[in-house]
Amino acid sequence: MRSNRWLRVTLVALALLSQTPPGLAVGQQTYVYPQRGQSPDQQARDQSACHTWAVQQTGYDPMRAQAAPPPTGAAPQGGALRSAGRGAAVGAVGGAIAGDAGTGAAVGAATGVLLGGMRRRDQQRQVEAQQQAYQSQNAQLQANYNRAFGACMGGRGYTVQ
Repeated sequence: MRSNRWLRVTLVALALLSQTPPGLAVGQQTYVYPQRGQSPDQQARDQSACHTWAVQQTGYDPMRAQAAPPPTGAAPQGGALRSAGRGAAVGAVGGAIAGDAGTGAAVGAATGVLLGGMRRRDQQRQVEAQQQAYQSQNAQLQANYNRAFGACMGGRGYTVQ
């Protein structure tokens, strides 16, 4: 008799965990406590209804949120080599005019590699800035959702921490 009760409690707890939005219970360590003696079944229904309401209010669904921002075009591959080739061509022309095409090509290639590397670093910084902005925006949306969910659950007689 006693083990049957524990089995039932365990199944109800698992059902609650499966109904709780993952960003809320797992990621944020949010706890919901029934103040009015609500049953686990009632709590699960209330959490589901409040999740739906919070999504409608905020436009954000933590169950559908992406961990990483959508890919932004990747930096071109071989940028330094391409720049070296262009630099060598321009340098060879300039060197030929000055009387030494070989030296001009070498200087042009080195300059091209340097500029290509700088361009690639700038592109990488832009990608990192976009990722940081996305994460900041996602954190704000999650906070808004959590406030809406907490307000709904509070209105239904739960303490949410």
